[in-house]
Order: sequence, then structure tokens, then C-alpha cells
Amino acid sequence: MAHRRINNFALVLFGVLIAGCAYALIEHIWRLPAEKVVAAVYHKSLAVFYAPWLDLWKNSIFTIAFWCAIVLTLILQRLMPAKPDQKIFSPGFAQDLVWFIYQTVLHALIIATYVDLLTRLYAKNFSFLTITYLNQFPGWLRFLLAALLVDLLYWGQHYCNHKVPLLWKLHSVHHSQRELNFFTDFRYHFLEYIVRHTFLVIPFSVLKVEAPVIIAFGIFRQWYVRFYHGNIKTDLGPLRYILVTPQSHRVHHSVDPVHRDTNFGAILSLWDFALGTQYRNYDVYPDTGIQDQSFPHEKTVRLKSLLLTPFNQLLYPFLKTSKPGTFVAESPPLGSAGPTLLPDSAKPANPVISEGLTYRRAKE
Repeated sequence: MAHRRINNFALVLFGVLIAGCAYALIEHIWRLPAEKVVAAVYHKSLAVFYAPWLDLWKNSIFTIAFWCAIVLTLILQRLMPAKPDQKIFSPGFAQDLVWFIYQTVLHALIIATYVDLLTRLYAKNFSFLTITYLNQFPGWLRFLLAALLVDLLYWGQHYCNHKVPLLWKLHSVHHSQRELNFFTDFRYHFLEYIVRHTFLVIPFSVLKVEAPVIIAFGIFRQWYVRFYHGNIKTDLGPLRYILVTPQSHRVHHSVDPVHRDTNFGAILSLWDFALGTQYRNYDVYPDTGIQDQSFPHEKTVRLKSLLLTPFNQLLYPFLKTSKPGTFVAESPPLGSAGPTLLPDSAKPANPVISEGLTYRRAKE
């Protein structure tokens, strides 16, 4: 019941947030002359559709860093694979490559609309909340504290994605990948970007985190997460106590319930160690994915299927998969030893299990 209340509250909060943003946007547009509205739509369209494609080719695909990272990851996957029977150019890899192209536009759309609007709303109505106390510290210390804050906020947002059923439905799209690879970090539901940037933009504005910190962290994270999503067998030795590793993140993606709700870190593993969510067996390399067989997984490398499957996967969170007598999501508390499952005798023949959640029998 408590989790249902949390889910309902999240829905109401999300609805109020969207309604408020829509009202502010309409009110702002209504006051503008027609020619300014047309010009604004034109420039916004360029920012959303043309600029991302230009950036994709100019600053990603046609850069030495991009190809060096791919080649290095592929070499490591070949020399030390976590899952030896996984083909390098598998259906999962091909599907995530399509996600990489799609997300370039989808993420830019969120940045150019929602994030821009959220930033303007804060500057206009809530700038009095801004804390400038940190400005008295040296530049290097402000940079360090801000970087730690950014990583902690990513941890908190990721934790909520697993604990709030509504958010988990969106996040499960990312966890559906059964063949982790270089491009898996692009397999995200576009609505999850709204959740993520709400978690980040507001605290950034309140604490006045400087743009260079956000940009530097974003660039490093962008490349590092591609590395640890790879099919690579390494825990980075002593560095595992500081950084997220391919081994620790594979455990986070594990399909095995024993690994549920562990290893939420984005770059640093410090928060997981400090908050009791680090899985401390560093020798396991489990299979990944979610156990919900109704998820529309990619099954072929045919072009038509690769292009259309992401849209089916985007619809998945809104489809009702639980039926009376099956198991529905219920999250364990932070720091618990693990999920408490019903005994085998009480389970249906083919229970539906989703990563990141424990289960109780649904009411008839």
C-alpha cells in the first residue's frame, strides 16, 4: 500500500510539473508577436533536429577519440570477455547502435525544451534560493566539491529509478539489454532524461554549480560509462574501491535477484560503499537483462526490425503486464540484505520478475 501511495504521488508530482511547464510556456508564447513566435520555432527546430545530427557526425562519429574508444573496447572484449559466447557484432550491439542514433535527437529535444525551460523558470521565479557561500572557497576546491555533488546526484537519481515503480518502468528499458556493449548506455527511455535532468538542474541552480564542472564531468562520464558497459572481464583491481568497474556494473545489470538493488554509482563507487549498496563479491560476472518475457527484445539484425524495435520498447513501460495472481513490484529498504521472495510453493509456474524490485502477490 505504501509503495502504491509513492507511485501515485510520483504520478501527481510529474503531472503537476508538466502542467506547470506547459502553462509557463503558453503564457510566455502568448505575449510574443506572431513573427517572433515563428522565428523562435524556426531556431528551436534547428537546435532540436539539425544541430544534433551535425554534432553526431562532426563531434562523435568523425572524431579520433570516438573510434579509438570503440577499437579499445572491442579489443578488450575480444581479449578478456565477461561473457565469452557473446558475439561482438550481436543483435544487441546492432540494436544499441540504432539507439545511439535515435538518442542523439531525443536527448537534444529534452535539453532544448525541458531543461531550457526549467532553467529559465528557476532564474525568473526562484533565483533567491541560490546559495553563493561556496564562492569564497578556492577554485580547485569548488571544482572538487561540485564534481562530488554531481556524482552523488547521479547516484540518487539512479537509486530512485530502482525504488519508485513508475520510474523503474522507464529504467527497465535500459536494463533489458542481455548483451552489454559499448553502446548500451544509449538505450534509455527519453522520459527518463526528464527525470534525470530534474534531479540535476534544480540542485545545480540552487548551488550555482559552474558550467565547466558540469561539462567536464559530462564528457568524462560520457566515455567512461561506455567502457564499463562493455563485455569486459575486469574489476580494475584496487581502483574498484573508488571507481565503478565493468564487473560491478555488470552485477548491477544482473538478471539474478540476489544482485538486485546494488552498485548504483555513475563514476565513483564511494557512495555505494558508504550507503551499503555495494555488492562485494568481485569475481562474479552474471547474465544481464530483465526476466519479464513480455519485453519486446531485439531478435534479428534486419534493418526494418532494428529501426522499429526501439519504438516498441519505448511503449513497453505503459503496457500493463501484471495480472491477478502474478507478482507485482515492491522495493526493499535501503541497506537490506536482499529481497524477500515468496516460497516456491506459492509462486506461479512462470513468475514475472523485473530487475530492481521485490515481489508480493497481487490482489485478486
